[in-house]
Amino acid sequence: MSYIYPESRHQLIMPFCIDDYVSKDNPVRFIDVFVDKMVEIQPELLSEKGTKHTGRSAYQFSTLFKLYIYGFLNSISSSRKLEQETHRNLEVIWLLGNLRPDHKTISDFRKDNKEGIRTITLSFRKFLVAEGYIGGKQMTTDGTKIKANASKNTLSKQLIDRRLSSLESELDKYLTQLQSNDSFESLEEQINGLSKELGVESALLDKIASLQSQVEKLEKYKQILEESGRDALAPADPEAKTMKTKEGFMPAYNTQSTVDNEHDMFAQLDATDEPNDYYRLKKNAEAVKEQINVVPENLSGDKGFANEDQIKNLEEQGICCIVPFPEQSIYQKQAESGISFTYDSNKDCFYCSQGQTLSLIVKRKIKKGKPYAVYQGKTCNSCPLKSQCTTSKKGRIIHRRLDGDWLRSYKAKLTTPDYIQKCKERKNHVEHPFGTIKRWMGKIPLLLRGKEKVQVELDLYATCYNLKRLMNIEPMDKLMQIIVNCG
Repeated sequence: MSYIYPESRHQLIMPFCIDDYVSKDNPVRFIDVFVDKMVEIQPELLSEKGTKHTGRSAYQFSTLFKLYIYGFLNSISSSRKLEQETHRNLEVIWLLGNLRPDHKTISDFRKDNKEGIRTITLSFRKFLVAEGYIGGKQMTTDGTKIKANASKNTLSKQLIDRRLSSLESELDKYLTQLQSNDSFESLEEQINGLSKELGVESALLDKIASLQSQVEKLEKYKQILEESGRDALAPADPEAKTMKTKEGFMPAYNTQSTVDNEHDMFAQLDATDEPNDYYRLKKNAEAVKEQINVVPENLSGDKGFANEDQIKNLEEQGICCIVPFPEQSIYQKQAESGISFTYDSNKDCFYCSQGQTLSLIVKRKIKKGKPYAVYQGKTCNSCPLKSQCTTSKKGRIIHRRLDGDWLRSYKAKLTTPDYIQKCKERKNHVEHPFGTIKRWMGKIPLLLRGKEKVQVELDLYATCYNLKRLMNIEPMDKLMQIIVNCG
């Protein structure tokens, strides 16, 4: 038996062109055509640098955008790693035409072209709408916490005050050596001059300047906390908020997405600093309308979106919402024990499953801004299920919403087989896109800091995910034809 041996590295080969680096059906060819077409129909994306006749020539928007699309699709988001790929990856060499921008140029492109990247992202989604890949008949919305590029160790007001006190104490100790000098106010600008003039070691002056700089930063963080009303912030990314995640409390962004169920494509993917989803249902629906001019016919969400007022408002606009309301565990346990209550509208009272009557005791009581009528049982003490039903010595109390007819009707609708099935199907559509982009992100999910820059990363991920879905749905030759004819 013989082995397969590699060819000699010194063997001459026939010359070939860069186009031979990738096969005719390689997805990188679609990326090339897609980006060129998006830029062609939006010439405002072209950099002004490329129109100047002096200075070093600039890279085109399309060149660097192609590099980022390829990188994010292949879990390469670091500018330094992307630079390496331009030297060794045949697909990247083909895509960029053997151009090799350095990591600073690559990084600056993402930072300086936030609006251009956003424009491409929304244009591509509108293209998907025009071609029928996003229809809006059934959409699902969800949120997920993505850790910010910051340490878990946050600064609170109390911690800032303690550090300020310690720094000021240390600063006073050094300043006592310079009390007789009146020019200390301009210390940072005159460190070298002062060290000669006063005969003081420059290391001491450097130490004082460093302490002053730390005090200024802490004062700035303290002002941010006071103005925002927050309890803590992460120095590396002050715009990120501390949120509860599966890994514990950490600085994060609550990323909101709306996915079209037809092909599981992103219709919306936005970074928010809201710690939960309770107020996001209506905002997400409005974001879809604003970004791609599509109003969902049906909108699903999990229990975190169960905001009664927002659901009612969307239903009044003609959007059918499928959002279950959470049931308190105590009521679930009571139902399992056979405890239930039925309302009699004619007699305005409740009957429990044990045949007892709960009569009206308060006609109108405001609870959490909503009007309720209050009912109470009179003979609960003799009930064999009392210990499982209530701990009140006076009897079980039930609050009934006076304006709750719509809510009761909505909850009844959710119990129908059709809506139960739609609730079950929700996670099949919205969880996979989140899982995919998190896998692409890797151990360090976000590289940029600040809400605007984080949104740039999410726009790139959303575009890449939709591209991936499109390439999985249609054959390459059809995709090429669709892109060429669009616009």
